[in-house]
Amino acid sequence: MNVVTRFAPSPTGKLHIGGARTAIINYLFAKKHSGKYLVRIEDTDKKRSSKEAIKAIHTGLNWLNVNSEFKIVYQSQNYNSHIKVANELLEKGFAYKCFLNSDELEKLRIKSRENGIPIKSPWRNKREQDEDKNRKFVIRLKMPSDGVTIIDDLVQGKITVKNEILDDMVILRSDKTPTYMLSSVVDDNDMGITHIIRGDDHFNNAFRQIQIIKYLNWNIPYYAHIPLIHGADGAKLSKRHGATSLFDYHNLGYTSEAMFSYLLQLGWSAKNEKDYSMDRAIKLFTLENVNKSPAKFDLKKLKNINAKKLNSMNVNEVLDLVINRFNLSLNSEEEKRFKCLLPALLKRVQVYTDLQDEFDWIFEKNFFCKDKNFQFQLQKNYLMLKEIGSLLKKCEWSIQNIKDCLNNYIVENSLTFKDIGPVLRMALTGKTNSPDLISIIYELGCTITVNRLNYKY
Repeated sequence: MNVVTRFAPSPTGKLHIGGARTAIINYLFAKKHSGKYLVRIEDTDKKRSSKEAIKAIHTGLNWLNVNSEFKIVYQSQNYNSHIKVANELLEKGFAYKCFLNSDELEKLRIKSRENGIPIKSPWRNKREQDEDKNRKFVIRLKMPSDGVTIIDDLVQGKITVKNEILDDMVILRSDKTPTYMLSSVVDDNDMGITHIIRGDDHFNNAFRQIQIIKYLNWNIPYYAHIPLIHGADGAKLSKRHGATSLFDYHNLGYTSEAMFSYLLQLGWSAKNEKDYSMDRAIKLFTLENVNKSPAKFDLKKLKNINAKKLNSMNVNEVLDLVINRFNLSLNSEEEKRFKCLLPALLKRVQVYTDLQDEFDWIFEKNFFCKDKNFQFQLQKNYLMLKEIGSLLKKCEWSIQNIKDCLNNYIVENSLTFKDIGPVLRMALTGKTNSPDLISIIYELGCTITVNRLNYKY
């Protein structure tokens, strides 16, 4: 079989992390089987769809490196095909015109809820009269009234539903526009989709949509319905749990590699952490290893994964991320200094946007410690800082010579490193905790170091 999967988001908002995970799974399954992975934008809801949302979908998929290499399909461009199929079902007796007005339909809904029975319009078995021809109608699919529908889901297993509980769903609205329930099926057939992999909130739809496929003798695709992502409290993930939009995490400083890895871990079991990288996952991915239970989104775990990814990345890649994010304009000397200090700085953060609080002291031309409490300590130790500055000024600039210079000062003045280290950090970085002090002095260079040590508070 030539495997063809699709990711079919609705552009009514930003790309949700649940949708992003669905895209990843569709992508991996297609790549594993040397098949096609397609993207279809389901933009039939013109009131709620927006160009901004469509752009956000493409941006998010590109960020995760799971966009399709094939032409994007826009569902709204296939209206004629959808309408043609609706009329074909009507002509073959598998659908019917329903002339219920809004009041009649509401009464039918109330009765349906009270009795626990699906909506079956009285027009299901009526014939259209001449006086009905100018009235508005919808086209409903005539569901089978007996028997069962079985779906052997590749994730959920074999599920059986009695046909008598399926309502006669609307496939064409009164304004002649097709519904999602019809359009999705027609597009999947036209695109040659072999595997429909989506969230399990669509599982109930599958039992209704499969009737269209059967009535038209189309190939029935394989289904795989993935459990949703929940918050730590077990409830469906929502804004109250934090950011739910995929690209919000990009803006917060997470790497695409970390997000890809974590989203894949939310529901797919692999033998070790390395298997959650793109290359490994393409080789190893199977739907059989997708969990049946909902996954819980754990921000702490995502941060830990991101911290590991940052520390394993090439320092030039992280440098580019930071420079682009903060629009830094660095000369060659500043870039070299930052690059040398970056590995140590990365050990102190979990997202690279937090580096901003760590690197301001590296580039500030007229730097001075702004903390009032620290300034008091620096005033008290002004002579000591000035003496160390004088010694460093005479020092031949190397890591070892700087180390020897400080050690000699400590010995000659009967001090310990604790007596000078915190104060030196305050003067040079405005902090009491920072990367290795010798490295800081070396990378800042003699002139900058001495100027900062000589600053009068």
